Amino acid sequence: MGKIFAVGETTYDIIFRNGQPTGAIVGGSVLNTSVSLGRLGIPVHFISRMGNDQIGNLSIQFLIKNGINCDYVTRFEGNSRLALAFLDQNNNADYQFFKAEKIPSLRFPEVNEKDRIIFGSTNAIRDEGRNSLLLFLNQAHDKNVLTIYDPNIREFGAMELIDVRRKFEENLYLTKVLKGSNLDFLRIYETSDIDVIFDRVAYYGVETLIVTFGADPVEIRTRNFSMSVAVPPVQTISTMGAGDNFSAGLMYGFVLDGINTGELSQLKPSDWQKLVGHAIAFASDVCQSDSNYIAESFAKAYSMKST
Repeated sequence: MGKIFAVGETTYDIIFRNGQPTGAIVGGSVLNTSVSLGRLGIPVHFISRMGNDQIGNLSIQFLIKNGINCDYVTRFEGNSRLALAFLDQNNNADYQFFKAEKIPSLRFPEVNEKDRIIFGSTNAIRDEGRNSLLLFLNQAHDKNVLTIYDPNIREFGAMELIDVRRKFEENLYLTKVLKGSNLDFLRIYETSDIDVIFDRVAYYGVETLIVTFGADPVEIRTRNFSMSVAVPPVQTISTMGAGDNFSAGLMYGFVLDGINTGELSQLKPSDWQKLVGHAIAFASDVCQSDSNYIAESFAKAYSMKST
C-alpha cells in the first residue's frame, strides 16, 4: 500500500468566542489532516517539530493515541508554537500565531513510488529548513511519488508576497495535486478564476487543481476536463479544520482506491466525483463541531461504509 508522509507544523490552538477562551486543541493544518486519517486506521508518518515542553508532550501523546507514527517528529529545547483562533459571528477563524523559540531542521525519510505525501501551510514556505524540505520533495518527484500540496496561504504584505509567491511556485514543480481555497489563490494570484489559476499552475507541472469555495461547488481542473461538485448544506459551528479535512478526504480516497501518480491521468469525472465526495464529507463533519478533525464516531461509521 505504501506509506503516507505528512509534512507540516504543530501548533496548540486556543479558541476564542466573543473575546473569551472556550477551549484548546492540538492543531496545525497538516497535523489535522493526519489525525483524521489516523482515526480511519490509515497509517500516517508525521514529519514536524515541537518543543520539549508541556504543549509538546500533550501533542505527542495525542498524536500517538490517534495512531500517528511520530518517528520523524523533532523535539527541541524551548516552547512549542501556539495559535489564538478568534471565531467571528460566521464561525470563521482569524488567527494570531506565537512562533516557537527555535526552529530546528526536520528529519526526512526515504520514499518509494508507492508512497504518498501531503505538505503545505506555513511550513512549506518557511526559510528555516527549506533546503531539506525541497531535497525531500525532489527525491519524491524523481520517484514519481503522489504529492498533494495545500498552500493554506495567510495574509501577507505586498513585499512579503513576492517572496511567498516565489516559494509557492517552487513547490508547484514538485506537486501533482494542488488543492486550495479560493482565498488562497486570491492572496497569491489576486484571482479566484479557476481557469486562470490552472493555466498558471499547470505551467509548473501540476496535474490536477482543486479549488474550494466554502458552501459553493468545488471546482476541479485537469489537463483533460473541467467539472464542479456541489456541496450539501450543513449547520456550521466552526470552519477551523474544514480545509485540512477536505485534504484528508482526498488522501483517504487515493488510498482506498489505490491511486498513485500513474493513475492520476486516467481518472474520469466519475472518479473525481467519488474522491471529492469523501473530501466534502470529511469537511462537513468537522464544520459541525469545534474540533480540528473528524469525530471518532464518524470515522468508525465512514470506514465501515466505504469498505
